[in-house]
This record gives sequence, structure tokens and C-alpha cells, in this order.
Amino acid sequence: MKIVHIIERFSSAGPERSLIAAAKYAAQLGLEQEHLVCTLEKSGSPVAVIMARQAGVRVLLGPDPTLRTELLTQADIVLIHFWNNPALWQFLRGPLPPLRLIIWLKILGAYPPQVVPAALLDMADLVVATTSATLDLPEFAKRGMPVIYGMADFDRLAGFAPRPHEGFNIGTIGGSLDATKLHPSFVAMSAAVQLPEAHFIICGGGGEEIRQQVEAHGLGDRFTFHGYVENIRTVLEVCDVFGYPLNPTTYATSEKVLQEAMWVGVPPVVLAHPGVRALVEDGVTGLVVEREADYAAAITWLYQHPDERERLGRNAQAYARRTFAPERLSQQFADLFAMQMAHPKRIPLWPENTSEYTFNPAAQFIVSLGKHATPFAISRSGTPGDQRDTAEAAIAASADLLVSGEGGIFHYRNTYPDDPYLRLWAGLVLAHRGQPARAAMEFQAAAAGGVLRPTLFDGQPQEEAT
Repeated sequence: MKIVHIIERFSSAGPERSLIAAAKYAAQLGLEQEHLVCTLEKSGSPVAVIMARQAGVRVLLGPDPTLRTELLTQADIVLIHFWNNPALWQFLRGPLPPLRLIIWLKILGAYPPQVVPAALLDMADLVVATTSATLDLPEFAKRGMPVIYGMADFDRLAGFAPRPHEGFNIGTIGGSLDATKLHPSFVAMSAAVQLPEAHFIICGGGGEEIRQQVEAHGLGDRFTFHGYVENIRTVLEVCDVFGYPLNPTTYATSEKVLQEAMWVGVPPVVLAHPGVRALVEDGVTGLVVEREADYAAAITWLYQHPDERERLGRNAQAYARRTFAPERLSQQFADLFAMQMAHPKRIPLWPENTSEYTFNPAAQFIVSLGKHATPFAISRSGTPGDQRDTAEAAIAASADLLVSGEGGIFHYRNTYPDDPYLRLWAGLVLAHRGQPARAAMEFQAAAAGGVLRPTLFDGQPQEEAT
């Protein structure tokens, strides 16, 4: 069976690791599968590409459209690893050959821009979620969508053995330490842990803002930053607790690093966000706290109750090995593939006539936001008045994730810098955030593209463009 994976890029992040693990364990199960990855961008991590080859996965970084279409035509199954990004939407708009198309959601789907528009659900042959929390959202409740967790390769934890260490270590590991991932009050929440022995071990890329906050709080002696770590086993071996408080609007689902911490019996403390909460049962496999203020209290309680900490760790390990076993998840996918093979290929189509469709970046951004797109649609409608002013005020006050997260305003603006509406929306956000000089540049670019807002140019009235 030939399976072609479509993914934006090929880094060492969760979706790529999940893809590699799926192929590796399918081979170990003796499943006859041939895996080929076609990225939509030419960017790729050499380490990730090597890992893929070791698992028998062939990776093509940004093949030309003609070759990609040929490979799609030859595929038995096309599996799209979905999160909102410009390249993926442009691919989905086609033209596409007849396919058996499965979309594997790598997002919760609750918070813009990482949502799943109804048109996407309707064009695929099958949509698979990575958390049961997605099925609790109103737009998914009646679809009967299967759930298959993103797979971790637990072989990198082989030989795990807790090591003696000084103090009480709280580990936080992530691919990214940006504010759109970790809770923006992460440092303050950690500082509230008033235990002399508490020490925080932080691993992940970026995180300059977190480092600055640590220094500003005078907490440098309580935090150790390791940057990105591939061999996380050595970190988890000296962790007493796994602290994983994510942004309130996180689109996280089956976080591999959380699975890995539970796999080796390090009890987690998480905030009650839907995707992560679905992985941890409060008081059974870890602690789930409702409020920021409860985070420090939960860690303190685990310090004070070592027997309970050990019990939660044992439960977490048993649950993880039962629920997240990659062999089990690979077999689930194999069963879905077999079911889809019973159906003929078809050309995936959007509700409108795609043969007459002309790609427009701002319009596509609006489509990608689904039911959350109303302010942007009103802004682009071209009708001046109070309704548009209200909509653009809402755009200006957009949440961090919608502004600077993947699939957000800046991502689309950077991808399509000639689109005047994307420049306008970027300017609105920058002005609202107290960056008038940068905002002015965006407004000028929008005006050059024919989109004017008279009140945004130093108070000097200008003719409204049509």
C-alpha cells in the first residue's frame, strides 16, 4: 500500500515525529506499507530527514507540482497532516487528481487560527482527530470522527532509570518555549512555588522572553535552561514532576512529550485545557488544575506527599503504555486505510466551483478561520461604516495566537506581503499594541494596494478606495 504524506515542512516537531513513528511501527508489525513524504515547503531538518530514512520513509522536500501530482496519482492513500498554514490551504485548493484523502488533524480546533472549517471536513474522505476533546466541540459532535493519538517513538526512552539528584526538580520540555505555546504567566506561576529545594529544568527552542522574565524576577539560580534537547531521557531521569502549563488558547492535542513523561512514570501537572486535559486524569495519572494559582499548590502538594507522587507516576506509566502504544495506534491506522481502500478515488472539491476559483490570500485567510472569520470578512467587504469600524477594532485586539501563531495574521502577511488586506490587518494589530511606526508601514502598503482607511493616516483625511 502506497501512502503519500502531505505536510507543510519537515522539522523535528511533533507531527513529523508522529509520522516517522507510524511508519516505523507499521513495519515492525509486518504491515505492507510504503511511506513517502511530500513537503509543501522546501525547508527540512537534516536530523528529521535522517530519522525518517532510518524508519524507511522517503522524504521529498518541496517537489515541483508536476512530480507531486504524479506521486499523488500513484498513491493508494493520501494522508494530510493538518494545521492551518498558507501552504497547505493553497495545496488543498488544487487542482488535485482523484485521491483517497484522509486528513489527520494536528490541532484541537477550538481557537483561531487553528480551527477546522466545515469545507475541509466536507472535501475529505475521512477526517481523524488526535484528541477526543475535538469531538466535544459543537461542529464535530455529530460527525462520528475516529480518534488516533499522534504517535511517539518511545524507543528514545529505552534504558530509562531515575537517577539520584539534589533538590526537587520540575521539568518542562517542549519543541518551543514561545508564549503561544507555554502559558504567558509560566515564570510567575513557577516562582510561586515557595519550596527551597524546587528547581526548574527547561528544555526547548526559543524562550528568550522566558529567560528575561526569570532574570527580572531574580530567579536565575532556580532555573536551568538546556535549549532544544533530543535525548530527553537524561532530563526525565532527574525530574520529580513534569510541569506543563500551556497557553489558555493552546491547540495542543496528543502532546508527545507529555506522553513520554507519563510513559516513564514522571507525574504531570497540567492546566485544564481541553486537549491536554483529555490525556491526564486528575488525581489518577497526574494533577489537573483549573486556575493559574493552583499550579504552584499542586507542585507543592506533590513535594509534600512523595507516596502520592509515586502512585500517580505508576498510574501514569500504566495508562501511557496501554493508551499510547505506537503498535496499537499504527494498527488503528492500518484498519482505517483498509476501509478506505474499499472506496474508489475521487477528486476532492470545495463547495464553490473550483475550476473558476482564483486564489486570493486574504480570502483564503478568511476561509481558514471558519466561523471565527466574521470581523475579517466585514473588513474586506468594502462597505464603510460603524459595522466595519467595530470589526476592525476587534481585529486590532486579536489574541496572541491569532496574531503571531502559525496560521495567524503575521504568518499570512509574511507569506503574501503584496496582499493589501493582510497588510491592513497587520497594521491594525501593531497600532493596537503600541507600535505606530511599524503600523504606519503596513497601512502605507495597504493603501498602495488600494485599501485605505482615512482615520489611520495621522488623522489626515484621505479618499476612501473602492
